[in-house]
Amino acid sequence: MMQRVRERLPAVLPGAAEGAASAAVLGYGPLYMRQVLGEPRLSVTTLMLAIAALVWFLAAAGWGRLGDRVRQPLALAGWTLLLSGLVQAALPVAATSAAFIMIVVVWSCLLAAIAPLSVSWLTVRDPDHPAEEAAAFYRMRSVGWTIGSMGTSLLVGLLDLAGITWAFQAGGAMSVALAAAVLAILRDRTETGPPRAAGHNPPAGAAAGVQAEPSGWPGPGPEQTDSGAAAAGPDPVPGRAPGLAGPIWRFHAVATLTAIILLTTTGNEAFFAVLGPYLTEYLAGSLEHIGLSMGVASLLGIIITGPLGRLADRWGAERVLVTGCLGYVAMYGLVVLWRHPVATVVLYGLPLFPFMSAGATGTLSRRTPAARRAEAIGVYEGTSALAAAVGSVLGGFVADAAGLPWVPVISLALAVGGCVVAWARLRPGVVPPRARLTEAPLP
Repeated sequence: MMQRVRERLPAVLPGAAEGAASAAVLGYGPLYMRQVLGEPRLSVTTLMLAIAALVWFLAAAGWGRLGDRVRQPLALAGWTLLLSGLVQAALPVAATSAAFIMIVVVWSCLLAAIAPLSVSWLTVRDPDHPAEEAAAFYRMRSVGWTIGSMGTSLLVGLLDLAGITWAFQAGGAMSVALAAAVLAILRDRTETGPPRAAGHNPPAGAAAGVQAEPSGWPGPGPEQTDSGAAAAGPDPVPGRAPGLAGPIWRFHAVATLTAIILLTTTGNEAFFAVLGPYLTEYLAGSLEHIGLSMGVASLLGIIITGPLGRLADRWGAERVLVTGCLGYVAMYGLVVLWRHPVATVVLYGLPLFPFMSAGATGTLSRRTPAARRAEAIGVYEGTSALAAAVGSVLGGFVADAAGLPWVPVISLALAVGGCVVAWARLRPGVVPPRARLTEAPLP
C-alpha cells in the first residue's frame, strides 16, 4: 500500500497545488479587483472569471495533446506547475484590472496542464483500476481546495484585504515547492529506475526487450475502447497506429461526456452563483450556513472520492456517472419543492461532484485509447471549466430576468437533460446507431 502511495506522489501532489491555487485566485480574485484595485464595474470582475475559464478550456485539450506525445508527462506537469506558481506570486504586482486579468490568463493557461497530464498518467499506469487511480488525484485536489479556501478566509480574517495578497503569494510558493518536490522525485526515479507496485503487470513491450521510460508513460495492458480494439501505448509517430488518427471528438464517449458536463455542471454552477442571495433574500435564511455547507461538502468529497473510484472500477464507471446525474436531478427537484433554507443548505452540501469525476474519468479510461488519454482528460477538464463560466453568467441572468426562484428550476431542467444524455448514450452496453459498424459495446 505504501509503495503504491509513493508511486502516485508525483502525479497527485500537483493536484493539491492546483486546488489551493484555484480556490485562492478564482475565489478571491473578483474581491481583490473590487477592493484593492478599485474596479467599479462588476462586469469586469465576472469577465475575468469567464476569460480564465475559456483559456482553461482551450489550454487543457492542448496540454493533453502534448502530453500524449512526450516521454515524461509528469516532468512537464512539474515544470508548468512551477511556472504557474511564479506567475501567481506576481499577481499583487498588477496595478490595474487589465494587468491582473492578463496575469490570470497566463496562470490559467499553465495550470490547465496539471489534470490532463497527471490523471492520464495514472489511468494508463494501472489500466485495471483507472477510476481508482484517477480518484487519488481528485481527492488530493479536494484537499487543495479546502486548504486554499479556508486558508485564504483565515488570512483575510486576520489581515483584512492584505490577506488576499498573502494568499496569492502563499499559493504561488506552495505550487513552486510541490513542483520542486515532484521534479526531485522524478529525477531520483530516473537515476534508480522506475518503481513497480507488487502485482502490477510489466509495461507493454517489456517481453520484447523494449525498455520503459522512467517517469514517463508506463505501458498499459489491453483495455477496451470505443473502437473495440485493445488500446496501445502512445504512438511515437502520431496517426500511424490504427484507430488513433482523427479528432478526439470522434470517440463517442468524449463527445457525450462533453454534452453531459455542459448540461449538468452548467446548471449546478448557475445555482451556486446565486446561492447566497437565494438563501438570504428569497428564503430569509442565514448566510453563515453557506460556509458550513461547502466545508462539509468538501470534507465528504475527500472521504468518498477513493471508495467511489474503486466502485467505478468494479461496478462500472458509466453506472457511477449516471448515478451522479440522477443525484443532481433529485437534489434540485427537492430544492424546488422544499423551499426551506436549512433543507437547501443540506441538499446543496451533498457531495455529488465526486460521482461525476469518478464516472467521467473511469469512462474515458475504458473507452479511449491510451495514446489519446491525456487529450480526452483535457477535454473533460476544460469542459468543466467552461461550464463553470457559462453557469455563473446564466445564474445571474436568470435571477435578474425572471427572479431567484427560477434559478433552481433552470438547474433542474439542465440536470434532467444531462441525465437523459447519460442514460441514452453512455450506460453500459449502449453504442450510438451511427457508430455500430466501428464501435463495440462494453460489458
